[in-house]
Order: sequence, then structure tokens, then C-alpha cells
Amino acid sequence: MVKIRYFIAGILFTTMLVSSSFGIAGIGFHWGKDLTLQMEDVDQEWLSFENLVIDHSNIPGTLPPEITEITGSDLPIFLSRKNWEATPVNLGGKVFIDVIPFLNCLELSVNYGLWQYDGKLAYPTSMSVKNGVDYAAVKNPEDLFDVQYDTIPLTLKEFSGIDVGGLTGTPYMKLQFDLTVRKYLLKLPPVVNILKIYGGGGLSLHFATPILHKKIIEDALGKTLENSFSLTELDGDLFSNDELMKNILEEITSRMMTPHMGMHFDLGASVKVPIIPLGVYVDGKFMIPFGQMDENVDIGGYGLLLNFGLSLSI
Repeated sequence: MVKIRYFIAGILFTTMLVSSSFGIAGIGFHWGKDLTLQMEDVDQEWLSFENLVIDHSNIPGTLPPEITEITGSDLPIFLSRKNWEATPVNLGGKVFIDVIPFLNCLELSVNYGLWQYDGKLAYPTSMSVKNGVDYAAVKNPEDLFDVQYDTIPLTLKEFSGIDVGGLTGTPYMKLQFDLTVRKYLLKLPPVVNILKIYGGGGLSLHFATPILHKKIIEDALGKTLENSFSLTELDGDLFSNDELMKNILEEITSRMMTPHMGMHFDLGASVKVPIIPLGVYVDGKFMIPFGQMDENVDIGGYGLLLNFGLSLSI
């Protein structure tokens, strides 16, 4: 009788080991390392604001006869974007179903990441017309004018003074959803399957803020750019106006609804001890976007995303 009880208890214990090693469904929470995005430094991107008119009565020198007024098309206003970096913030989670026939597992995961860079505007505080300029040979405003500049950083630190997770520069945010089908490639040891190595792939959907660009600045400043300014007013009423400059950052952070489609390949591993519902996992995804991540600035999009997380299975 005692032997039968031990036998039954052994069967129940083995059943628990096997059933607990095969989670039907679960959730996970992870930290990610996104290596897909990069941006080259741009020192002087000329911003040609066609609707902006400058009073040139106090500008020394004689304009070429081809120019009857100075507009934004002739004005030396430049944008720089430098020092692209990922912040430590890249968090996410996933839900998965682990009993899909043939494919083994269906998973929906999400990552929210923050990047930053140094965005800056350079604008003229004084300028004079160069002598004897051939207007036909002018390729940019510095061929026409001698200029003295002032600069203004378009960063969170400049206009809000905040420092969240090291985010002080010009922000870039990405929200990513991945739908992945997976197949188990290896399970060790047999029966209890503590270690599972899997591969697969699926579709990706990204929502991202735009990179600082001429169109962002035009939309943020709106009809202000249609006014007529002297150089003094250009400084005091436009580029030194904190509220107007804040509008540029608000324009960036508010635009996160443009979808970018892509696909990914997945290779990962999970470790889960029988009976205990908690496990750990690492997922490596190679991301392939369908088109550019930003229509105005090349920031890549191809590359590796690594997620390191804890899972809870039922």
C-alpha cells in the first residue's frame, strides 16, 4: 500500500514537472538594447524660409541688382544635428501563447525607447553685403554676406531644465510593436525542457517622432515666419523668444502617430525551472524596415535589437 502511494506521488510529481515546463501562455517584461538607429552629424543645414522677409535698409553694402529684397531664401540660417546617442531608457514587454500547432509560439512584444542629439539653430545677428559679388555664382548666403552668428540650442535642457534618465538633448522617441511566430530549435534537458532555444520572424510596426528638420521648424513657428523683420527683431522677436522655440520641441514630441512598417527575424533563448512560473529570456531581433524611418533625415533602421527580460508563464 505504501509503495502504491509512493508510485502515485511519483507520477503526480513527474506530471507537475512536465506540465510546468510547458507554459500555455505568459507575459514578459524586458529592457532593450536597440542598435538599429544612427545619425551622422550635420554641422550646417541651410534653412531657406521663403516666406521670411528681412528689412535690409540697415545692412551695410550694396545688394546685387538681381535682389530687390532679402528673404529667407537669401538669409544665412543654419541647423545642426550632432552627437546622436541612445539613452538607457528602452523598456517593454510581451505576451505569448505557447501551444500553437507546428509553429509552437505566437508572441506580441513592445519596446519604448528614447534617444537624443544636440539640435541647434545658428542665425545672423549682424551682416554686411560682400563687395563685387557675382550673384549667379552664389550657392549659399555666406557667398553673399559677411555674417556674425548667434546660436540657440533646441534641447530639453535649454527650455525646460529637465533631466529624465539622462534625456537633456533634442529628443527622439520610438514605440515599436513586433508580432512574431516562433519555432523551438532545441530543448534541454529532455522532458523538463529548462533551456529552450527558438527562432522565427514576423512583422513590425514603429511609431516615432520626427528628426529636427526645416519642415518641423516651419510648422512650429507657423505664420510668424511670414512677418517682416529687421535683424534686431529677428533675434529678439523670433529666435530669442523662448515660447516660440518651445513650440519646436512640442512639435517634435507631439508627432508620434506616423506608422512605419517593417519585418524582423528572431533568435532567442529562455530558461525556466519546472514548477516555478518565473523564467528569464533573451531575444535577438534583426530589424528590416520597409522604407525610411524618417522621410527627411536618414537615421537607419536596419540592425539588431536585444531584449533581456523576466517571464511569467501559466
